[in-house]
Parts: sequence; structure tokens; C-alpha cells
Amino acid sequence: MINHLEGSLERMESRLQSLGFTVGEIDTIIGPSSSEGMSGTPSLRSSSSPTDRNPAVEDADDAEWGNIYTSPPAGSTQSSTSRSPSPHMPNLYRGSRQPPAPVPCFSVPRYLGGILNSGCFSMISREGLDWIAQKTGGESIDHLTRLVLNEERDGFIADYPLHCISPRRVFCALPSQEHIMRLVERYMEDFNVTFPLFRRSDLLHFFERAHVDVRFQSPGQWAIINAVLAVAYMLPDNGASQQPDHQKSWLLLKNALEAVNELYLGPPDLRGLQALLVMVVLFLAASAGRPCNFLISVAIHISDQLGLGTTDDISIFSDEEKQERQTVFWLAYSLDREISFRFGEPPVQNDEAISAALPTDAPTCLVYSMPTNDQAGTFSAFASACKLAQIRGEIYQRLYSAPAADRPFHQILASVGDLDAKLQAWKDSLPSELQPESPTLLHFRQTPVSLVLLHMHNTYHNCIIAVHSLIAARGINSAQDLADHPGFHIDPDSLSNPRVLLSASLISKAARASIGLMKYLPKDDISLGLTIYYPTVALRTLASSIVRNPRDTGQIYNMRILDQAEAFLSSTSSSTTSEGMKRLVKHCAEYRSLAERAMKECF
Repeated sequence: MINHLEGSLERMESRLQSLGFTVGEIDTIIGPSSSEGMSGTPSLRSSSSPTDRNPAVEDADDAEWGNIYTSPPAGSTQSSTSRSPSPHMPNLYRGSRQPPAPVPCFSVPRYLGGILNSGCFSMISREGLDWIAQKTGGESIDHLTRLVLNEERDGFIADYPLHCISPRRVFCALPSQEHIMRLVERYMEDFNVTFPLFRRSDLLHFFERAHVDVRFQSPGQWAIINAVLAVAYMLPDNGASQQPDHQKSWLLLKNALEAVNELYLGPPDLRGLQALLVMVVLFLAASAGRPCNFLISVAIHISDQLGLGTTDDISIFSDEEKQERQTVFWLAYSLDREISFRFGEPPVQNDEAISAALPTDAPTCLVYSMPTNDQAGTFSAFASACKLAQIRGEIYQRLYSAPAADRPFHQILASVGDLDAKLQAWKDSLPSELQPESPTLLHFRQTPVSLVLLHMHNTYHNCIIAVHSLIAARGINSAQDLADHPGFHIDPDSLSNPRVLLSASLISKAARASIGLMKYLPKDDISLGLTIYYPTVALRTLASSIVRNPRDTGQIYNMRILDQAEAFLSSTSSSTTSEGMKRLVKHCAEYRSLAERAMKECF
């Protein structure tokens, strides 16, 4: 019995030692720099002599805990050129209310400390030390202070033992401070207005130091710095360079990607989430499906940890912070649906896990607040864009997901009618002059508002094509076609929306409208890369309609549209270096050729 108790005490002692506590006669904690801690780990002593220990028990404990909470031994080989110091921890949460995770010790509810915030704070933290000093009247707590300093110097939090475990490689040095500020201004003026992830003051804070160094940046800050500069190098010239520098942009993006593991393995960070979304946009503009799927998964994971999609405990934030969190969440949500639609992958964000209502106010950038003629005040296009993203997610789940593949035809028909009705209701909710196929976009040409409307209109047409293609592909153009097909069992409720019998004409109309928007395609590489997907789908849809039914007299008009599109793209691409535009010209020529061959063979 005594031996058993001694073994249990030794195991407990060993575990306390691995957490940095001194056990035995020495009641002070000696940091890694102590002469008695030459291995780089805290020097630990016990009242038991070395001969009293059980080597088997000690080895088992070492193997179980692995000393992952301590710094590496001083004698271990560590390259000074390939490894960067861990980021300084006090900067990790600057600009965010998300508290760091407590070290594995006693936690105190924040309300006991008079702090209007949720959760707990660790007694062994700077916040906890201030609270203890206040309660004890300033009694000496030097041993706790040394422990906290050691935790900060180690560069990670004990609850996230793998955080900062991998060094960040630098593939491209940052430009000079003067050049950086020009690039940031370009980002704010040309990109952040339509993708308002950052408040201007917050973004400038990341670049305000005379020299931005990886060693002093948290993972989120380092990722933001490089991702923002990567976007800026892809935007139109603003005096900082003559042409978009694609190579520089992708090298900076690789710098940002080096922090992704830390962002995922570390505590949730709003700044890290914002950086991930900027990287998602860059890969989406390049039509890179796999990186988009991976990064948006990490982003939604962090968003869920931060509770951005819920209404819990939001009272602790100021109105400005609430607006920022709301905007970041819905931008992440919309990107998730966009990626799901483009690449045929299930969305990451679950609608059932969201308790936050659709935003009622537009972001503070004012681009999404549009004046109207038939409504009082202004119209929030941001809320409408988020609502359309919700409909896109429903289209995927009900028509294109794995469970929807084996549904009987009458259920598909009913879903098509229901989703089409939701799209029409969304369209009718817009002011008349801002609805798709209205001439309003002409008045907003070459302004940031035009990009917002261009994306919304293209998305609407793309949804119409996605919904009605399932019916048009079956050759159904009338109720008689349904009655004549022996394999279709039609439920009367399936035809509650008569537009389902006009699917073929509806997708051709939507494709022509989307092709008509090509003259408004943006000139910069990122916006063009994000938008070029829509005319590509429209061109393919129109060509498929001709091939499917070449004898229809209406296909002559569709063929003329394809000819005009090819002529316009060929003239436009001659003056651009965009690979996306060149790819679109190639696709258009291939689709037109197939449609022309089908019509020639028919006649």
C-alpha cells in the first residue's frame, strides 16, 4: 500500500513539474534561464532523493507528457537562419476582444473581477495578477509574475500546445515603408470598399511601424500584412507600379500561408479570420478550387469558435465592434456559398447553427447603401446580397447535393418551382431601378457601386440557370411533354409554379442577360477573376441550348449573341494581360464552334 501511494505521489509530482511548478523544499520557481535549468526547462527539485525514485514511473510520465509545454533544450541544434522567433504574445489579441485561453491553472469568472465580459480569466495571467494584487493589497507575487513572463516568452498558450510550433518561412521580403503605405491606400480605395473586411484605422495600425518584422507579429497580423499587400499588387496602378506584379503578389501570399497552421491550431482570432478571407478571395479569383475549400473551412471553423453567427454575449461589444463582427461573418458566409456553387462542394457553414439575423445596415464603407427613387432613404444592397447567398445554399442542398441526387422527378420539379419563387421574391424586394435587367447599371459604370450590382445581377442569372437547367436538360417545354413521358409521375403540387414549364426559355434568357453584362467586366485582375465565372457559365448554357435543340428558330438569335460575344472578347483581350480574359475568349470560341456545327448539321 505504501509503495502504491509513493508511486502515485511521484506521478503527481512529475506532472506538476512538467507544468512548471516546484515541488518540495524549494518553493520558488526558477525559469529556464536559471543556472540550475541548463536544459532550457524549468529547474525542478523534490524532497525525495534521486535514489528513491522509480525510473520506470518517471520514464512513463516523461513519455506521456513529452515536455510539450517547455522550450527546447539549450543544447539542441536549432538553425538561426531557417527558424524565426515566436511572435510576441502581447500583440496577439490587439484590436480584438477575444481573450486568450487561460493556462491550465485556477480560472476566475470575469464577473467576480468586476469585468463585463463572458468566460473566465486565468489567475496566472497579467489580468489575473492585477486582480490578485488588488485583492491582496499588493502582497508580493513575484513567483507568479516570473511564471507568466516565461509563458509569454515561450510564445504559446498552454491550452494550445501546437501553436507556433512551426517557424514561418519568408518567401518575399516586404517592400519599403513608403511603398507599403501606397499599396495599403490602393487596397483601401479599390478593394476594401467592395469587400469591407477592415476598418481603416485598424488596417493602418498593422502597417504604422517603421519596420514590419515577422518576429514581432502574431499569426493573424502577419497573415493580414502579407495578404493585403498581395491583393494590392494585383490591383490597378495607383502610382506604386506600372503593371500588376503577379509574381510579387503570389510570393506575399505564400508568406501569409505560412501562418495558416498557427491560425488553425492556435486560439480563435478575428484578425486571423479576416486574413483567411482575403486569401480565399485571391484563390477564388484564380479559380483554384482546392485551396479555396481548405481555407474557407478553416475560416468558418474560427468563425464558429468566435461565435460570430450567434447572438450570444454580443452585448459586451461596442456598436462599432458589433458591426465589424457582423460584416466579417456574412462575408465569410457568402464566400462559403460562392465556393460551394462554383466547385460543387457542400457548404461548410450550417444554416441551422446560425442564430444571427440578416444584417439590416450596410457596412460603414457606404458603397452598399444605394439611393433609390421609389423608396425612402437608401437601400442596403449588403443585406440583399446575403439573402441571395442563403438562397444559393438552398439551391445546392435541394438540387445538387448527394441526398438530392436520388430524389424522384416530381420532388425535383416541386423544388425547382419553390426555389424559382424565392428568386423572384428576392428580385421584387429590390428597388425597381436596381433589379436585374434594368438599365440602371449603365449609370453606375466605372464606380464601386457598379461592381456590387454587377455581382448581384450575375449571381441572380446564375441561380436561374442552375435551378431551371435540371428541367430544361430533360427536354420539357410544356405540360404535354410531361404527360407524354412515361417515366414521369407528376404530383399536381409539383406544378404550383407554372414557370417550371418555361425552363428552357428561362435559362436562355438568363444566359443572354449575363452575356450582356460582359461589357461591364472590371479591368483589374482580382475583380475580373471573381466575375469571369458568370459569363463563362452563360456562354456554355447558350451553346448547350443550341446543341440540344438546333431546329428552334429562336436559336438563330442565340447564335448571333455568341458571335457578338466572341467579337467583343477578342477585341478586349488584345489589350489586356489577364489570363482570365484570355481563357474566357478561348471558351467562347469553343462553345460558338460547337453550336455552329450543330446548326449546320441540322440544316
